[in-house]
Amino acid sequence: MRLTNKLLLVLIIIIGTALRFYNYGEIPFTHDEFSALSRLNFDNFNDLIEKGVKIDTHPAGVHVFMYYWTTFLGFSEWVVKLPFTVMGILSIWLIYLIGKNWFNETVGLISASFITTIQFTVIYSQIARPYISGLFFSLLMVYYWILIIKNPNKKFNKNILLYILSSSMCAYNHHFSLLFAMLIGLSGLFFVRKEYLIKYILAGILIFILYLPHLKIFLYQLNIGGIGGVDGWLGKPANNFFIEYIYYIFNFSILSIITAIILIIYGIKKRVYKYKNLKSYILFTAWFILPFLIGFYYSKIL
Repeated sequence: MRLTNKLLLVLIIIIGTALRFYNYGEIPFTHDEFSALSRLNFDNFNDLIEKGVKIDTHPAGVHVFMYYWTTFLGFSEWVVKLPFTVMGILSIWLIYLIGKNWFNETVGLISASFITTIQFTVIYSQIARPYISGLFFSLLMVYYWILIIKNPNKKFNKNILLYILSSSMCAYNHHFSLLFAMLIGLSGLFFVRKEYLIKYILAGILIFILYLPHLKIFLYQLNIGGIGGVDGWLGKPANNFFIEYIYYIFNFSILSIITAIILIIYGIKKRVYKYKNLKSYILFTAWFILPFLIGFYYSKIL
């Protein structure tokens, strides 16, 4: 890694940290956070699951973590939010590593710059709910997935173990990160080297086994319904949600969107035609589009 790139990465992370900690002591709880915190006041673990987790329609992971975190450290806003802010900052580093390992350092730095500055990731780094943690665990999973796919001969056992653990964390964090973990796992069947295929499949089976204790909760929550959940306070997405979502990701800035489009076109032109890397672009497009389509139509229908 060249010195210039090192300095750029350090600067990006400093800016990302400053944005996430700006006015940190004055950031209040959101309605979503109050809802979660109100379901932590239980005397035993069984009540926490039955009365605190199941009705939330989210997996148990973050709620259980918050139960013990607040038990020992209290309910101050900055204390509750801190683990999620740290995960938001670490996500900048992870997206850099992913871009660098799959493509090159330039891609990693550009990706890290976007993650650092867009309001989408800054805001959710300040909210103690399973959203930025979903990003963190998903990126961690993808990072070790890439190491397994591209460098299986190097520290395979360590990388497959960390891939299994991060995939399991995705499953226990949020249903969308669970869905994403499934997509990543299936994608690997088309990318992993043949001599490692059996081990890769066994890793997938182990991930499922680790999720079995949560399966009953998942099936219960699945019957509750779509995005409105048990109380219906969230409305179903409008038909133009995808367009609005893209605008939101890029801070409602036409300049940011145009910049991203130019970078995408340049990257496709250079990588696909020069290096015949179409398979990778199909993969990453599917990773972005499929969770959106599944979530959108699930929310509309149910």
